[in-house]
Order: sequence, then C-alpha cells, then structure tokens
Amino acid sequence: MAWSSGLERVPLIGATHAPAGKIVNLLLRLAIFAMSVDAIVNSGDARFAGKALAPRDVIISFGLAMLFPLFWKLRYQRRQWHEYPWWFDSLYLSMFAFDMAGNSFGLYNAYIGEFNDVTHTYGNGAVMIVLAGAFGFTTLEAMGITTMLHLVLQVEEYYGDKFLGTHNIVGMEGEYQQFIGGLVAVTVCGIIWYSSSGWREERAKRLRLPKDR
Repeated sequence: MAWSSGLERVPLIGATHAPAGKIVNLLLRLAIFAMSVDAIVNSGDARFAGKALAPRDVIISFGLAMLFPLFWKLRYQRRQWHEYPWWFDSLYLSMFAFDMAGNSFGLYNAYIGEFNDVTHTYGNGAVMIVLAGAFGFTTLEAMGITTMLHLVLQVEEYYGDKFLGTHNIVGMEGEYQQFIGGLVAVTVCGIIWYSSSGWREERAKRLRLPKDR
C-alpha cells in the first residue's frame, strides 16, 4: 500500500529502534506513574470512586508496564538492548496511559459508555499490532490472542463488579458494544498489517518464518 510505504520512510516511524522512541517511552511511563499516584492520593474523588483503581494502577505501573521488556528479552535472548523496539513498547504503554487518562481527566464519567468503547477499541488495535510487530506472531495469531485477552478482561470486569462491589461496567449492552468494538479494531488492524508487506518484513521480529503469513 502506497500510504504505508510513505510512513515507513518517516525516520521516527520507520525506525522502531530510533533514540526518539526512548524519550516517548519514558514520558509514557512517567505519565502512567503520575496518574497512578493521582488515583491513590485522591481515591475518594468522584473520578475514581468505586473503581478500586489504586491497586489496579499499582499493578499496571510496576507489573503490566514491565511485561513488554520482560517478554521481549525472554523471547529474543540473543538480541541486544540497542535493538529494543521502543515504538512498539510505546504503543503498548499508550493503551494503559489512554485508559488511565480517562479516569484522571474524568472522561469516563463525562462520557459514560462512549469513552469505554473508545478505549476498548483502541486497546485491541494496539495489542494486535504489538503482537505482530514486536513479537513475530502471524497476523491471525495476533488477532486471535488479542481477542482472547479482551474476553478475559471483559470477564474480569464483570465478576469484579459482581463480587468486589466495583462499578467498572456500564451494563451488558455496553460490554457487548465494547467487545464488538474490539473485534472491529482487531479486524481492521489485521487487514492493514497484512496488507502492508513492508511493515511485516521490516519490523516484525520472528523466531521463525511462518509459511502462511
């Protein structure tokens, strides 16, 4: 695709190991940490009330945010850190930052239901691209894994509200819309990724070369 080839020639986008990616990555990590502190310190605020965000944000800041570098190093033990895919890691982190910003800036309360749809849709697209681009999964594998992870998240939110007294879901219709939004995002991003042969050849780091990509 012509437009994807053009993007590949842009230095900051085309080079996943570009030094500028480190800066964006650091800024995202600082933002995630700052918003975690905000949720902990102001846990009684209307923005955070009833969502049990303090422990969740601690897990994100010190756990989930570190999964990408940990998984990357375990999967590619022979690669050096100067080969680290900063932009893919930043895309992964942006998913958490976007979600946390929705709480810190009161967007979930201001746009009940609608903002949930946006974050779930964005998150699924981001994860699908990260799995295919940074970890060498085929397009279909990345789409399938992303959908399964999203389903696990939906179940966790539902039963978290049911047994822990939180209110993270906005009704079963909202959950259905979010799941459909995730499927749409995965499908669209999967088609774009598969159609962009340059991105797949230049950026995907594979342990093996699949016969059917």
